[in-house]
Amino acid sequence: MRETQLFHYPLRLHAADADARSKVEAAVADVLAVDWALPRLRVVLEGQPLASETIVALVAGLRRLREHGGAMEVVPVSPLVRDAFAVAGLDRVFAFPIDAERNERPRRSTGFLRRLTAASFAVVFALFAIPAFAQPDRPTDPAQIIARVQERNPNLSSYQGRLHVDLRMTSFPFYRTGLDASTYYKKPSNYEVVFDRVPRLAKGFDKLFADVGDPSTWEKRFVITYEGETAYNGHPDLQLKMVQRVRGMIDHETVLVDPIAWTVDSIRYDYYNGGHITMTQTFRQIGGFSMIAEQSAEIAIPYAKAVAHGSYSDYKTNVALDDSVFTRKN
Repeated sequence: MRETQLFHYPLRLHAADADARSKVEAAVADVLAVDWALPRLRVVLEGQPLASETIVALVAGLRRLREHGGAMEVVPVSPLVRDAFAVAGLDRVFAFPIDAERNERPRRSTGFLRRLTAASFAVVFALFAIPAFAQPDRPTDPAQIIARVQERNPNLSSYQGRLHVDLRMTSFPFYRTGLDASTYYKKPSNYEVVFDRVPRLAKGFDKLFADVGDPSTWEKRFVITYEGETAYNGHPDLQLKMVQRVRGMIDHETVLVDPIAWTVDSIRYDYYNGGHITMTQTFRQIGGFSMIAEQSAEIAIPYAKAVAHGSYSDYKTNVALDDSVFTRKN
């Protein structure tokens, strides 16, 4: 039986909290950890001034909740922050339920500029300058984008976990199986997925999960170009095109990076023979770190069509790992 409460608990957050991102992410993760019928979070926003980083954190949390049919209400306590929310239209974005009558009422601005301090006015100006709540100063240099992806967990030195993959071929011989593996990471650039066993018909598919997880090697292996922004699951992602420096079977790879969470949302492999494989990923908070939760793959190559879904569990973070774990086996 699913719970019917509207929200898990209210989060109290300072408007200029330097740790706003991690606090919002943790609160959203706690809400989604329970099977609420209506996953909703209320944020009580205290203090001033309203930092742009706090807005970015709230938008990222709202988007995550909306992926699960949820919503977020932000209740500003400070009059200055409350006015900033009203002028920027954020009071309607961060609300549940949406009040249609309130949306149609004109916002009062009498005395607003007089009451704002120079600092709070600058924040409101910055909000207007961020179209569709995008982050300011998004990097377009591939090296900077990849660096942001690698730096999203600055305090994570290592981890190990388990991976279960359900593989189903949608073309003859219509084979299906389950694969289990251990996954390991050690800073700065060691990443390995070791499958317990791989049946003969599944050979090759195991490499798909091993190749996604290590952006630290991309610049050595690929010539990378920035191709602008593209829509992904209702939000803009940064798109990179990667071409192998040493030619193989793949013509190019297309990578989509979330410019708020700095996670890799999707990788598409386009082969010279016309085939393609698309891998998508979702993430969740584990012990304060952003970790892969699930991966899904759609495979369409000339000799095989298949779908695969991987789920990660049993993470242990900042553990001692022997370097021999990362010695690749032939």
